[in-house]
Amino acid sequence: MRAVGSSSKRVVFDTNVLISAYLWEGLPRKALEIARSGQCRLVVSKETLRELIRVLASDKFGFAPEEIALIINDVSSFSLVVPRRTRLAVIETDPSDNVFLGLAVDAGACCIVSGDHHLLTLQRYRGIKIVRVAEFFRSWSR
Repeated sequence: MRAVGSSSKRVVFDTNVLISAYLWEGLPRKALEIARSGQCRLVVSKETLRELIRVLASDKFGFAPEEIALIINDVSSFSLVVPRRTRLAVIETDPSDNVFLGLAVDAGACCIVSGDHHLLTLQRYRGIKIVRVAEFFRSWSR
């Protein structure tokens, strides 16, 4: 994990973006490679990593603990783990999405990359842009 004082712009990827990046070819994987290359700093929290573990272990994906550990270790190797201090209740219809808003606030992120309509309908929160993977990729792959 990298030091907190980096000058790279910080970004938050929601769980669905991370899962898509690890499981399939396409823009989510290319977006993850932008973060892996150091062009931006991916930020995570213990809560967002727990959510990633929960979804990977769910019946929908059914990953074994060893497989999940590989993904968590990989994403942690180039991400900055930020303690989550801000607890928000902005999204009432899906409260689990609030963890990504709180993380972005705590990390001083420039954007949240998501495919989740609850987050995307906000478009921006406290100056933090909420964008689809395609928009993130277009703006960072120049």
